Amino acid sequence: MLQDVFHTSNTLSLDDYQKKEYLLAKMKDRFATYGYRQIQTPAFEPYDLYQTSTGMIHPEKMVKVIDPAGKVFVLRPDVTIPITRRAAAGNQLDWDDERLFYISTVFRNASFDQGEQMQAGIENFGLKTDELDAEVIALAIHTLQDLGFEQFKLEIGHAGFFKELLKQIELSKQEIEQLQAIIQAKNVSEIEAFLENLPIQPESKKSLLQIPLLYGDPEKVIKHAESVALNNQMQEKVTDLHSLLEGLKLYDAEQFISFDLGLINHMNYYSDIIFQGFVENYGKPVLMGGRYDQLAEQFERALPAIGFAFDIAAVLQVMSQQSLFPVMDPAVDIQILYTESKRREALSCGQALRSQGVRVRIDPIGGEANNQTAANVIYYKESQNLIANEKTSRAFFSQAELLDLFKEGF
Repeated sequence: MLQDVFHTSNTLSLDDYQKKEYLLAKMKDRFATYGYRQIQTPAFEPYDLYQTSTGMIHPEKMVKVIDPAGKVFVLRPDVTIPITRRAAAGNQLDWDDERLFYISTVFRNASFDQGEQMQAGIENFGLKTDELDAEVIALAIHTLQDLGFEQFKLEIGHAGFFKELLKQIELSKQEIEQLQAIIQAKNVSEIEAFLENLPIQPESKKSLLQIPLLYGDPEKVIKHAESVALNNQMQEKVTDLHSLLEGLKLYDAEQFISFDLGLINHMNYYSDIIFQGFVENYGKPVLMGGRYDQLAEQFERALPAIGFAFDIAAVLQVMSQQSLFPVMDPAVDIQILYTESKRREALSCGQALRSQGVRVRIDPIGGEANNQTAANVIYYKESQNLIANEKTSRAFFSQAELLDLFKEGF
């Protein structure tokens, strides 16, 4: 089974690895500016953590491992769940611990999903407020901007709106899953055909048919949703969206958002605001998130929370496609090339430069490594010592003279 999980994982080239480290550093820096601190959870988790909780990962998607004592573990299929369990286990979170971010790999059976997938995201366990929801979405927008994206959208929905509508009708679990898939595809004619023979009140059918149409300009969606709501609970969800919109306006975020009340996430622990991010010319979401206020109750604690996660492989791919990465720095600042008789001098020079934090590679002249892309190359030859770069070259007679050249800005 482990082979099934890992066969879909791509091995990054060294250049791609440097790009990945660049984008992760950008994300870390941005998360930190909003007061988040990094957390890490174990790669192996007890199977019972996911099996006994509702709205979690499907068991067939989990990669199971049995330890020598016969206890069943799974390779971490999700990050939010173990972080929430850890947050719920304490007597209370310190003020500094409400805001957490992570960079972790999740593992899922490759026949169902992508196998090994790196995610970077945040979890916020602060009080449930419209202001906090707006701030978290603003953080997602700010992060996308830091990465260089200019054309992107965050589609925002409300998991509670559809769930309240489902309470008005009686459908089996299988019928609900079918209905969710059709709504997600925004196929109104197929929804109509699906509902035709089901024992549902006409008013409920009418509202269900409107769900895929509740998409686009936030103001228009809110107005349309008010006419679709069948009870006070659904009206409350529309009010939540209106308050969120007003908060996002304070961040000048209107151009980056749209509302979609047909947005349905496969993670059923989402309870309220839900969102996903799309960038130009890429058909899949690069980030997903939402509010999951009831998740901690499964660990015997009431703890509201909201968060999101970036799909790092997707972000890496689309940033490369759109040429958003800067020119990556070469591996070394200086390469020293030497003839055998000057080896001692070359090694001494290299150590002196390294002690000052300079990245140095030392190779014999004529070797296979003589075509490096270092900014400066130092030659130790029998005839002379020379330092050169693309613009100029200078001879030097001693190590002290060479170091003086660097101090002068060579």
